[in-house]
Amino acid sequence: MDSSSHDTPQEAEENIIENEQETLNENVEAPEALNEFDAADAEMVKEFKDNQVLRFVRVRFPGNNRSQAYYIGDNDYPLGQKVLAMSDRGMAVGFVNSFPYNVFFHKSILPIRSIAKAASAEDIKADEDEFKEERRLREIADRLIEKNQLDMALTEVELSSLGKKAIFYFTAPTRVDFRNLVHQLVSELKMRIELRQISVRDRAASVGGLGPCGRELCCSSFLAKYGNVGIKLAKNQDLSLNSSKINGVCGQLKCCLTYEDEVYQEKRKKLPRDNAIVKTKDGNAGKVVRLHILTEQFETISPDGVIRRYVADMWDGLAEGLEIPKYFENGITDNSKTVIGIDRVLAEKAAQYEIDVKEAKESAKGFADKIFQDLFGATTLDWSLPEVQEPEEANARRKIMPDEEDEIQYVVPEDEILDDDDDEDSEEDDEGNEEESESLPAPTPQRVDNHNQNRDQRPRPQHNNQGPRQPQHNNNNGGGGGGRRRRRGGGGRGGPGGGGNPNRPPQS
Repeated sequence: MDSSSHDTPQEAEENIIENEQETLNENVEAPEALNEFDAADAEMVKEFKDNQVLRFVRVRFPGNNRSQAYYIGDNDYPLGQKVLAMSDRGMAVGFVNSFPYNVFFHKSILPIRSIAKAASAEDIKADEDEFKEERRLREIADRLIEKNQLDMALTEVELSSLGKKAIFYFTAPTRVDFRNLVHQLVSELKMRIELRQISVRDRAASVGGLGPCGRELCCSSFLAKYGNVGIKLAKNQDLSLNSSKINGVCGQLKCCLTYEDEVYQEKRKKLPRDNAIVKTKDGNAGKVVRLHILTEQFETISPDGVIRRYVADMWDGLAEGLEIPKYFENGITDNSKTVIGIDRVLAEKAAQYEIDVKEAKESAKGFADKIFQDLFGATTLDWSLPEVQEPEEANARRKIMPDEEDEIQYVVPEDEILDDDDDEDSEEDDEGNEEESESLPAPTPQRVDNHNQNRDQRPRPQHNNQGPRQPQHNNNNGGGGGGRRRRRGGGGRGGPGGGGNPNRPPQS
């Protein structure tokens, strides 16, 4: 029997008050003790103010499929710089894969991570040793997976807890029973083992590569969130549903369809729907047969079989009661090469472009004026370039006019002038060669000094056929004088240094 039934009215009232107080205490949550991260966040809230501009860069760690934002403050870390920062698995070496960007501070961006320092040679060496150990563990795991004939593909191995735990990431088309594999890995590696199944998108982001566009994969370079791509996004762009065209390297729909869809949705709002019966501002009506979304144009076919192409501004609503036949007796006339209304659109774009340029110039001028005002306290400076002084007459260079130029004359040096042969011949040579000179015709007085003249046109000595010539001997070391001409450095015609034939027999 309940003891509360025997309580006096006063005791019962006290029990009710105590129960209500206990109920109130249960509803009020006791404040939790701040952990290490909460304490750091509290310090950051005190350090930064709302809407304060903070500089961040994104850092990606090898093997991780997503980059993370890190606060850098006034420090500068170039793109590709290796840095030491706290990752999900502890302090690790990563690389900067973005340019610095600004973010307004708000409590929603907490916790904020910061880069410890630029990676030193020792940090990079330790990271390389850890990478080699991960490669060794992966080779062992691949061998055991092949031994157990499991339908799974190993993507990455990650060491954590100072090398006491290994996490294996893999992809598989279905669920895999890997209990035996875990036991074998534990017995062989002597460490804690964890296997995690990831999607094919995560595998592509982790491994990286080049997409069909020729650039680095979006998921492994700058996308923080990817996936959840539906076939409706491809239909919004009027793409052919061909898997080889709309699928990425991972075999799934391209992630770029997601962040491109917003532009296509905005442009579709300006155009009629496919197969709609519409009327245009030029008085025609027809059925929409094709949409050009990026150029904001559409094509219609009229009841008489004429295809016309219009800009989006020519759409004038739906046409009621108009029927388009399935077959046209007179055929179809294609006039889609001429875009109706394009001239007005181009004129409006040109006018808007001039307005934008004018506003940009005014904004640039205002920006420059503001900079000058902040630096010098005025929008303009009364500075001018110094005047250029003319040089003095003594140091001035005299300009030579063409009429005043002196005629250049070339004088041959004496050492280059050839000696005259007649002056070189001595009288003794003339007397010794008197008989031969009588038998030979008189030499031509003209001397040929033009070596560029044709050899056939040069004068040659003529001989008669009165028998062999008698060589004349004299006491000159240069040989006998075979003629009035002597060559430099040699004897006469008949001597050993001359141009005559030394084997010619003497006259008896």
